[in-house]
Amino acid sequence: MSLLYRQNHSEVYYSILRNWGIEPFRFPFVDIGGALAGWECARQGIDIVLYNPCDVLGRGYNYSPIWFAAADIPLNVRDRPVVGWVLDLLFITSLTLLPPAEKWFELILTVAATSSTMVVFALERANPDVFLFLMALVTGLLVQGRAEFRLLGYGIALLAGLIKYYPIMALVIICRERVAFFAVLALTIIVIIGVFWWVYHDDILRGLPTIASGPYNTDLFAAKNLPFLIGMIVEEAAAPSHGAAVVAWAVAVGLYAGSVGGLLVICRRLLWMPELSTATALLSARERILMVIGSAVIAGCFFAGQSIGYRGVYLLLVLPGLTALARLAAGALRPLCLATAIVIVFLMWGECLRHALGGGFGFWLLRELCWWWSVAVMLALVADFLRVAPIVDAAFTLFGGRPLPAR
Repeated sequence: MSLLYRQNHSEVYYSILRNWGIEPFRFPFVDIGGALAGWECARQGIDIVLYNPCDVLGRGYNYSPIWFAAADIPLNVRDRPVVGWVLDLLFITSLTLLPPAEKWFELILTVAATSSTMVVFALERANPDVFLFLMALVTGLLVQGRAEFRLLGYGIALLAGLIKYYPIMALVIICRERVAFFAVLALTIIVIIGVFWWVYHDDILRGLPTIASGPYNTDLFAAKNLPFLIGMIVEEAAAPSHGAAVVAWAVAVGLYAGSVGGLLVICRRLLWMPELSTATALLSARERILMVIGSAVIAGCFFAGQSIGYRGVYLLLVLPGLTALARLAAGALRPLCLATAIVIVFLMWGECLRHALGGGFGFWLLRELCWWWSVAVMLALVADFLRVAPIVDAAFTLFGGRPLPAR
């Protein structure tokens, strides 16, 4: 793709991307260009939270203001092609650090996921989420080592969270530490976040309303897409009547509550399957930790608000562990994990399929139901990780509660 663009075959380049389900900008790496523009304007003393005159699209900077702490790095918008290309190359190279496929079906799903619309979209834009993915991956690798390496990994995860908020979910992995060490880590993290809020709260509050949001039937994924779009359909159908908005809101809230209830039922059913604990215990440390990090981040994004499709790159952390479970699990869990892995790959190709199939209501509904199912499974995987965590066991002991089923 780089050669096509460099050799001035731009029409072929753009045609390939559109067939991949992506609407490209007029030049590559536009998102990392926005981040570099933030540094350029920050060095000039310009307040860019709401509007950035150095950016080709004039986009305000709705990420964390801590990004500007690195503004002295001598990079600007003119460096966009090199920075974007190097970032993408690092991402592609980092995939060799993921747990390898061991069976033919794992290899097929891995290749399909890594070449999916979500991944290509992230690379074409060189979105900062690619950089944060690398930080999450490094975190997952470091926390498998000695205490000093684990501390470094937790520090990287915290820094990623301070840069763009949502990666803070990766810190769920500190629950694997001994109770005393966990308490020190948690207190330290809370203090750092508190200081961060005290220093930057004005810029944070100004930037939050500009975080991406949009229609419920595009590439944005979120828990609210399914109930709120159906609520809008109900409102349009009942528009001539009085109270149509109230009815639509009630429908949306009811559907949201029902969807959450269904998700919890699925989670509970999975957690009470004895095969789950047996199979997850057979995973390698790398498979399980990366699967938990990816699951926590995606589930957090799903409920926090709408996320643009390229954030789905974190599903690459989930897939190796899930396909390994499909290989190692017994009973009903084996086809369930395999089906979930296939559903995740389907979601990663969602925009390509949506454009190819015309993007009708039926496809949208199927996609949203697939998101709810996948997030339910991912939350169950996180809960399975937590139920053997020392801090959770200590909490049950302290408050006299009944623990989850043991391994």
